[in-house]
Amino acid sequence: MRRITFAFGLSVSLAIAQVATSHASGPGYEPAYYGGQTVTINAIEVPQNEGPITNAAADFYETVYPPDQSLWPDTPQCNPCDHEGNGIDFTDYHNHVLDSIPSSPGHGEFNPLWHVFVIIPADFSPAGQAAYAAYLPMKSEEDVDAAINAGVAVEIDTHFYFICAVVSPHAGGKR
Repeated sequence: MRRITFAFGLSVSLAIAQVATSHASGPGYEPAYYGGQTVTINAIEVPQNEGPITNAAADFYETVYPPDQSLWPDTPQCNPCDHEGNGIDFTDYHNHVLDSIPSSPGHGEFNPLWHVFVIIPADFSPAGQAAYAAYLPMKSEEDVDAAINAGVAVEIDTHFYFICAVVSPHAGGKR
């Protein structure tokens, strides 16, 4: 999978890193996709020394919806989720995609420590947003890979890690 880091990636990374301060009292519960199915997850931020854990974490993708909402094929799982508490921007409209879960670990990838990657359009022109939107909703790692390999999406390494469990859809009092 092609991974990039650039100035926008840094700003997304810093914004996501602020999630910890807004959720320090306990885990949050949100929906996520795994293999085309919806699961419920919780999230607890865990600061890490990146060196030793580069290959010891599962991949967690935030697939951001394009700014042109008329192109959206459905409602994102986060609609919006202002995790950073910095006001709503286009990255607050996204889905969560997991590369593995405990009951279906796929290639031995499952780990409760997750490494966050943000997936955004490769081109923010109207045509670029439309090409990206044609891949939404991305509901599996294979869907994410297909959009990246087609050149319509880019992956930003946020350098952010957190502990996340796949839990009952009723966890945290959600119904």
